[in-house]
Amino acid sequence: MTPSFRAPSGASGHAAPSGPAVALAAPHLDAVRAARAVVAEGGNAVDAAVCAAAVLTVVYPHMCSVGGDLIALVRSADGTQTCVNASGAYGSGASVDELFAGVATMPVSGPLTVSVPGTPSGWATLLERWGSLPAARVLAPAIALARDGMVVSPGLAGAILDDREALFADPGMRAVFFADGVPAAAGTVIRQPALAATLESLAADGLPSFYTGAVSGRLAAGFAELGVPVTAGDLAAHEPRLERPLTAEFAGLRVSTAAPNSQGYTMLRTLGALEVIAGADPSHPPVAGAPSAPSSRPSPSVVDAAVLAELFHSGDVLRDSELADPLVVPVDVAGVLSPPALADAASAALAGARTGARAESVVTPRPGGDTIAVTAVAADGTAVSLIQSVFHSFGSLLLEPSTGLVLHNRAAFFTLQEGAPNRVAAGKRPAHTLMPVLVETAAGQVAAHGTMGGKAQSQIHAQLLLRVLEGASPHEAVTAPRFIVGGLDKGTSNDYIVVEPTLPPLVREQLERGSLRLVEGTHLDSDAGHAMIARLDPSGLLSAGADPRSDGGVFVS
Repeated sequence: MTPSFRAPSGASGHAAPSGPAVALAAPHLDAVRAARAVVAEGGNAVDAAVCAAAVLTVVYPHMCSVGGDLIALVRSADGTQTCVNASGAYGSGASVDELFAGVATMPVSGPLTVSVPGTPSGWATLLERWGSLPAARVLAPAIALARDGMVVSPGLAGAILDDREALFADPGMRAVFFADGVPAAAGTVIRQPALAATLESLAADGLPSFYTGAVSGRLAAGFAELGVPVTAGDLAAHEPRLERPLTAEFAGLRVSTAAPNSQGYTMLRTLGALEVIAGADPSHPPVAGAPSAPSSRPSPSVVDAAVLAELFHSGDVLRDSELADPLVVPVDVAGVLSPPALADAASAALAGARTGARAESVVTPRPGGDTIAVTAVAADGTAVSLIQSVFHSFGSLLLEPSTGLVLHNRAAFFTLQEGAPNRVAAGKRPAHTLMPVLVETAAGQVAAHGTMGGKAQSQIHAQLLLRVLEGASPHEAVTAPRFIVGGLDKGTSNDYIVVEPTLPPLVREQLERGSLRLVEGTHLDSDAGHAMIARLDPSGLLSAGADPRSDGGVFVS
């Protein structure tokens, strides 16, 4: 497995429309319908993805917001790949020592967990470089849903109910998501006039006005009122970064993801170690349902599930101890993905499955994650994997009333530990769970993969890729049962595995023979992620799959 870094495209301005042939997957049907309409009007895959993402900030506010972050990968028709990293830095409104005096651990919610929101800058970059329609047209469906009302989905209703006490305590949240003190139920209609006005202002004045225009002024004043240490100067200083994706070969697939501050490299580590294990031990017990390898070299999909679980565990330990903003702290990606390091990871996983000897995990905020993925691929090979998030359900549990924005708690993933790479600091981006993925083959297949899942995104993506190696369609890959290593609640460790009940019997047996304890999940457990795949086959066939764990769907035009 040889990692490489791919340079971003040098092109700028609007691309020519790619035509109506687009496949898209998103976790809410309102987003799918809006994106389809954009494509019908001549929009391309990037227009469609941003349109869906904007709608999701209205209809899925527990998972994403204009007040959150975004990271996306785009593949141009010529094969060039670019990462748009629109994650925001911590504010400078007060010194860190002053803000956290007497505080032992980073809070999980509240004003001190809010960093600069990056999502609007990500939308702006995507549309300016690769879009074919004006931002006002792309945002129009989201504006209409916020202004005229959207129907509360079962997923949103459940999230409101789960966090009802904390949401009710915040005046902004209470005004939007409660009527006469009662949490909004599935099927009821919610209107968000302040959010509609914010989106209308961005459509009229341009998305960059979020950071320097009228919206930024209202937001900065709202931050000050709430005690959020993000200033007008912090907003004005924010810029999204165009970065080189990390790309590695894996069992005939060319897999690309975002570089740090994203956790994407932990997935590439898992894939590389799987290849080491498969090549070193051809007699390793197969995963249930895996086909025989077509050559003398076995497929990594035959690796024992307990060993895969150990790789997930050690990947999370690596992320929690070493991942940080590389603009501030060096992150040794090349070292982690070097052949000796992959061999060491493979050996440790094999030993851990037998003996239980493993590196101690760090207690961090829960990995369930509240995130959306939109994936889109066009007939010309353009592809986009777009991930945006508020981190935890409803983010910081604060809604800024003048803008209608749910504020993310992305800064909760910082640590207060002295000397730690990911220690909070003004102007520093937190370690990030968001990790878009693109997959290519030498034969010409192009696919965009994405998933909700917080800290578990790397684990989910690895399982999706193993299903793809077994020949699964996008729908089959996202629907297949999964397991997740790690605690699902605040303050829990990573030393157990949550298993969906429909896992194949042999996979479950392998996990039970391992040394991590099993915890029963539910059928199509939301904590196993909401995965989305859009694919273009070499024949020109477009297809897509939306995870049934979400409220979403697909279209292929």
